[in-house]
Amino acid sequence: MAGRRIFGVITGCAFLMNLGWAGGPSAFAQAKPDRVFTWKLQSAWPPPEKIMGYWGAFGQATEIARKAKERTNGGLDIKLFPPGALFKELETPDALKRGAIEMACSAGSYHISILPEVLFEWGLPYGAKTPDVAGKLLMNEEYLGVLRKAYAEKHGVHLLGLSSVSSYNYVTRFPVNTMEDLKGKKIRALGVTAQVVKAHGATPSMITGAEQYMALQRGTIDGTVYPPYAGITYKIFEVAKFHSWPPIYSAVTVNHVVNRGAWNKLPKEYREILQDEVNQMAKYSFDVSGPALEKVATEEGKKMKAEATVLPEGEYQKFRQAAVPLWEEWGKKSPYCGQLLSIAKRIYEK
Repeated sequence: MAGRRIFGVITGCAFLMNLGWAGGPSAFAQAKPDRVFTWKLQSAWPPPEKIMGYWGAFGQATEIARKAKERTNGGLDIKLFPPGALFKELETPDALKRGAIEMACSAGSYHISILPEVLFEWGLPYGAKTPDVAGKLLMNEEYLGVLRKAYAEKHGVHLLGLSSVSSYNYVTRFPVNTMEDLKGKKIRALGVTAQVVKAHGATPSMITGAEQYMALQRGTIDGTVYPPYAGITYKIFEVAKFHSWPPIYSAVTVNHVVNRGAWNKLPKEYREILQDEVNQMAKYSFDVSGPALEKVATEEGKKMKAEATVLPEGEYQKFRQAAVPLWEEWGKKSPYCGQLLSIAKRIYEK
């Protein structure tokens, strides 16, 4: 009888242990955390969370924060703020560095005055034809490692990773079948894309996104460099009926950056969870949402009588070769830029 009681106790203990083990780490994560880390995150992009059914930049930040809170059982509570809620958008990088906020969903261009390496955050113009190929570079740990060193040494913040929302294409009032078609045309483009537009023989115009619809309608500009889904969401296809493929950039990225002090204070488990959520969102953006939004732009655009023009391979190579001198110029801006260019070329050639 005693033997049976001992066997029952052992069996019961084993059963309870198996219950705990079957749940894995999540089974033990249900315990209330000893300390809650409350962070503020300002996004450079406004709501809504989804674009045509897929996570936009604001939605990506929202989902990362939600999942991190869920997986830490509330231990990491990231409060999300839209652009301008805490700081002006261009002040966000400095606010992050100072620790006024702990995290930002931002744009590399905001850091360009001190970080020439952000010229490579979107990869290279005409370097990748599709989002999944772009992702092979932008999720590459060697590539990210160089960018992280630059962010840490020059700006004092930690780069978690890069995700994307869409490609950047020529969206025009005229069909683009050859590079000659762009000669003398006025194209709305800012920053690095303005350099690409100029290399293709067009004249970049510094018109804001909010002004471009009327400028296209009036013929003040002949086209824009913009996400093709905006042809539908912002009704750009009403005034510019053509979008050119392959895109200038297959993935226009969102950077997810954190204050280094705040990052270092997090328990190792929380850091791993947050990093994993950023990685998963990046993979989703390159493999799922990017290709889906390209398809939506093409198929839904037809309903607005918009036409997707696809460059023949020979013409595509002309567009690409016109951009190559920019690659080389950017690669000379710092030793890190040189490393990024070398890695990008190697991965694109595979």
